[in-house]
Amino acid sequence: MPVLKMTDTASVARYEAFMRQSPWGQITQDLGWAKVKDNWEAKAIYIEDDQGQIIAAVSVLLLVTTAGAKFAYASKGPVLDFSDLDLFDRLMLEAKAVLADEAYVLRMDPEVAYTDELHQALQARGYIMRNRNVADQGMHATIQPRLNMVLDLSAFPTAQTPLDLYPSKTKSKLKRPIRDGVQVRYANDSAALTDFYRTYQAMAERHHISYRPQAYFERMQVAFAGTDTMRIYLAERAGKLLSTGIAFKYGRKIWYMYAGSMDGNVYYAPYAVQIAMIQWALDQPEIELYDMGGIEAESSADPLYVFKHVFVKAPPREYIGEIDLIMMPDIYEALV
Repeated sequence: MPVLKMTDTASVARYEAFMRQSPWGQITQDLGWAKVKDNWEAKAIYIEDDQGQIIAAVSVLLLVTTAGAKFAYASKGPVLDFSDLDLFDRLMLEAKAVLADEAYVLRMDPEVAYTDELHQALQARGYIMRNRNVADQGMHATIQPRLNMVLDLSAFPTAQTPLDLYPSKTKSKLKRPIRDGVQVRYANDSAALTDFYRTYQAMAERHHISYRPQAYFERMQVAFAGTDTMRIYLAERAGKLLSTGIAFKYGRKIWYMYAGSMDGNVYYAPYAVQIAMIQWALDQPEIELYDMGGIEAESSADPLYVFKHVFVKAPPREYIGEIDLIMMPDIYEALV
């Protein structure tokens, strides 16, 4: 059975190489992500071709529920070509063999575009789909937002700087923090993380929303130490911290994942942070996408959309949503 042995150094390296080189790879499918989510149990399952090369894989995190059975989740997984649903079925057969005795469901949410055809094909193969049928419950109806603002850099092959991507009106807006003396730098050390957390906590408390403990972000640093995977960007003016952001480089995209800003006038510093992160993406020849994450709706009533639409002029990408492989129907019915 193709279950990764976490103590087998060579096998782990081969699995990680597949994840990082695959065009469908995601940082939340990297084994390092299990170190961030250290209160979950991690398992990795894969399929090989006739030459012994990995062609499909899924990194799974498991958590015990009140029902006793475990909830299994593959964040932004599995990693495979979804144009081949027979391959997906093969991987799910392996996953079910591994998980069926302990998990009531395996939930997946790959970054695959929603189409009626794919939705119906997956339903016909016995999977439970959660996408447009739960959309009226808002962006948090699913674990990951289904509508995402993604800047496709491959559409701008000659762009050297972020300002090359935008019309003059937007350029003027993006230059404003620079004119006001805002400067941006990046780091990934304990001091930068402390500064980030100050802004992150301040913003969360200002908007009355929950936030993660600092230890969560410290585990990120440990998980991806020694690489240029994670960067903390800090925007300052006259030595005063104004705004920050955390982004990850993985596979073919850079994903802007967390942000924070101080109270009061921040001189459009969040714009400056975005410009610096997009420049990071433009400087990497392998990077095709700059992912700003989810929104509630493509509407001027959604502040997330309003902010992100400054940088992403294309319509949001709608993903297929959650695909549930049910293994214990009674418990699934009770909990879901």
